[in-house]
Amino acid sequence: MTFSHIVSTTVSLREMFKLKANRQSKIKNPIIFIPRIQALVFLAFFTLSSVFPLSASASVASRPPVALVLGGGSAWGLSHIGLLKALEENGVPIDLLVGTSMGSIIAGLYAAGYSVDNIIEIFASLEPATLLDIPFPPRGGFIETKRLQQYLDTLLGGKTYDQLPIPCYPVAVNLKTGEVQAFNRGKVSSGIQASMSIPGVFLPVLIEGEYYVDGGLKNQVAADVAADLGAGIIIAVYLKSKLTEANFEDLGDNIIRSVFTMVEGYVEENTDPADVLLQLEMDFDSFIDFHRVSYFVEQGYRAGNDAMARIKAAILAHDPAFEFIPYQQAGVKSTELQQILKDAELATAKLPKRFTIKPRFSFDHDHDFTKFELKMTNGALGLFGVGYRYGFDAEKGGHELFVDWGTKTRGGAGLFVRQSPNREGLTYGFSFNSPEVKEHVLEGVYVSQGGQAWRVSMVKRSFLESPWAVAGLSMDLAGLRRNETGITPQEQLFLGLRPQVKIYPWGERFFPLFPVLAKPYVTAGVTISSPLSSYHPQLTYEAGIGTDLLLFGLYPRFFAVGARLDHERKLHWKVDLNY
Repeated sequence: MTFSHIVSTTVSLREMFKLKANRQSKIKNPIIFIPRIQALVFLAFFTLSSVFPLSASASVASRPPVALVLGGGSAWGLSHIGLLKALEENGVPIDLLVGTSMGSIIAGLYAAGYSVDNIIEIFASLEPATLLDIPFPPRGGFIETKRLQQYLDTLLGGKTYDQLPIPCYPVAVNLKTGEVQAFNRGKVSSGIQASMSIPGVFLPVLIEGEYYVDGGLKNQVAADVAADLGAGIIIAVYLKSKLTEANFEDLGDNIIRSVFTMVEGYVEENTDPADVLLQLEMDFDSFIDFHRVSYFVEQGYRAGNDAMARIKAAILAHDPAFEFIPYQQAGVKSTELQQILKDAELATAKLPKRFTIKPRFSFDHDHDFTKFELKMTNGALGLFGVGYRYGFDAEKGGHELFVDWGTKTRGGAGLFVRQSPNREGLTYGFSFNSPEVKEHVLEGVYVSQGGQAWRVSMVKRSFLESPWAVAGLSMDLAGLRRNETGITPQEQLFLGLRPQVKIYPWGERFFPLFPVLAKPYVTAGVTISSPLSSYHPQLTYEAGIGTDLLLFGLYPRFFAVGARLDHERKLHWKVDLNY
């Protein structure tokens, strides 16, 4: 008899777990506590009444339900995607998903019906800077994730647990009671957000009056939860660090190793019910390398295939006649997924951000001086920013008050008033930049005093790009003041060309310097400018070193220092630090 011929009193596994969870939800919402004795009763009922639930691969005739338990592990958790691919190719059914931290994200997306290829595309296209906020001063955690939660909620179509094609239970820890809890009520996105909220890094998540944090705090691999839910066959995945020599003089290294040691103390007890426990040993330094999606997927795929004989043996021990028929979760078409991702981005963009103070060092390329800035933005200010700058140049810099407005997608504008130490009157000015159109941005600036009165530029920050280098180009039209530069009327308009190259000596490699990943580079550039009236080129040279930074492996920033030698052979030092 084939699976398609089974037409007796069939109840989906999702409905069985829903009924079970609803009974338990009377004890305490929105979570479930399932005693092991009740799990045994459920299994007896499951067997005696010939209940045949539907799995992701095929109908089930006689075997007990198969649970896949995906452990936490930050970026290492991307390997779960490859494991799912291996299970599908080998016809291993998945009737129930339990996830902790990063494992809850992968589990939630798969349970909602996304295919393996869909999930890879989601992570490959992810821009964390648009989903995560780092407000200052911090409150409850360095990073706010409400925008990420909205993004996930849109991807999941606002689904609640009873709407998932495959039952899924994110695991979190109640910050007040310390209890490990599996969510089964409300929106799936909220449970996932709670399950991944690393204490101190992310804010705790409020759900029905209780605050929750990362489930990995006490249950990194929640096989015991799957057992309490009534799973008969449990495949659990434990992501652990390879044993490497510790650097005990490194603060970040000590903190992370201490956390890993604490987490590992619970793993053996919690994974005891697992029929198959996959232990993936990962490079210690790669746990926040979220940009290495394909690498981690391949790691999980290989580990899954290596363990496939054990996985199949566990299922055949319960049902010797079971047929492993390869399958593939349909997911959505790529074009449909791109629209969903676009909708998710728009939904997150509408959420207000919390008030924050942003420090920054930057270099004024028009007037050759470095300036320090403190800007207040978000909250009641919305898209506006108000702040103070100090320019380290007695003639052109000084104390400055400014107000600006803008976003990456809408462009921006700003106004300022400056008092320079060596100037009697106030200097005022404004700047603007357009939204990016086909990788081009139009910029402009006007200043009431100084040698350069105004500039308009067409900028293409990347016209040539490879893993080892990025080349940018800017074309400028500038107006100079005769009384400050001593030029003739015919020489007031200058045309300029500014090519610049950024070279990454180690290619796409990031170096772990917890809490950041660093991608070092060197820069070199030249500015060629000449009066429009005649060709008399003036050359300005720039060189520097810097690094792209990913805070916690997610939030992109940069730091650079360098020097600029102008056409009069004056040397100017420059610092750029983008918080």
